[in-house]
This record gives sequence, structure tokens and C-alpha cells, in this order.
Amino acid sequence: MKNSMIGVITGDIVNSRQIPVEEYDSMLYRLHQTLESFSERYQMHFDVFRGDEFQLLLKRPEKVIYLATIIRLSLKSGSTNIDVRQSLSVGDSNELRDDVKSSTGEAFVLSGQNLNKMKSELLIFDSTIELLKHHLGSTIELLDAHLSSLTKTEAYVLMSYLGDPEVSHAELAKEIGKSRPNTTKMLNSAHYNSVLKYLYYAENLIIEARG
Repeated sequence: MKNSMIGVITGDIVNSRQIPVEEYDSMLYRLHQTLESFSERYQMHFDVFRGDEFQLLLKRPEKVIYLATIIRLSLKSGSTNIDVRQSLSVGDSNELRDDVKSSTGEAFVLSGQNLNKMKSELLIFDSTIELLKHHLGSTIELLDAHLSSLTKTEAYVLMSYLGDPEVSHAELAKEIGKSRPNTTKMLNSAHYNSVLKYLYYAENLIIEARG
């Protein structure tokens, strides 16, 4: 059972029909680039369908909240008017296929069903494992609220930092083309340490549950 544990993210773009064509094309390109950049590193497969919906399969389920965070920051950093709704789950899989959306299992069912139930929230987590469901299902609400509060610039700086948490503020500043003091100020404003601590907490909890 534990060997077949996977992570699934099912998502869609919020109010996609209201996004201007130019911004929409840029958003789709950004989404594809973000997903492609992590696919090999985290044994991830994904499908984007109907233009504004996507589904990810992670064979390293401990990375599910981290990747959902990166996806959201990536889209928010491209436009302050674009955000994404994501339903995360960790559980077993029955059959994995190259076409992600046709794969089956508890994790896919939970993720898909819960996306349809989402209202004002933009991040939710569920699992067939009660420990994960209890601890991450509630605490992810805090991450959701925090990510919603970020400006476009804060989202970009936080995303850049989370891509390589070992990088110094000076190196990050050079990478994103800003001064070191300004970079540190924006990282602090985005509460980068708290976000990173939560992502590590979630990752370790899933690893322990996976065994």
C-alpha cells in the first residue's frame, strides 16, 4: 500500500473567461513552463486540458504542497489578476497511465471531487490517511490565506527563493535584478521563513506517513 502512495493536484484557473486573450496565452505558457521544469526532478506527470484545467501526478507525494505553492506563486507573479484553485490529495493509486487524467485511484477521486466542492478557498488538502487529513487539511488554510495576501512582486521573490532556499539574499537579488536590501525586505514581507518551515513540516509529515 505505502509503495503505491502518490500525490495528486487537480486545479483550474480562477475566472479564466474574464482574462484578456494576451494575458491568457502568457498564463498558459507560464503554467506549462513551471510544470515542465519540475516534471523530471519530482517524478511528475501532468495534463492541461480544456484550456484552464490541469492535473498532476506525483510519485513523490511529499512534494505535493510545495509544488502547489510554486504553481500559485508562478501565476500570481505573472499577473495580479490571475490566481488558481487547487485540490491536493495523497493516497493510493490503482492504475497509472501516461494520460494522467485517465489514471485511477483514491487520490484521483479525492482530488477531483474536492475541486468541485471548493468555494472561496483556493488550496485544500485531503488524504485517505487520517493523520495527514487532520494535520494538513486544516493547516493548509493558513498557507492559502497567506498566499492570497501576497502582491505580484512578493509572489515573484518568494517563488524565486523557494526554487533554491540555499541561495543567499545577495545571490537572489542578482538573479532577480533587484538590490539586496530590497530583496531582503520583500522576502520578509512575504514571510519566507514561515512559508519554508511549513513546507518542510508538510513534507516530513507525508514522508513519515508513507513509511
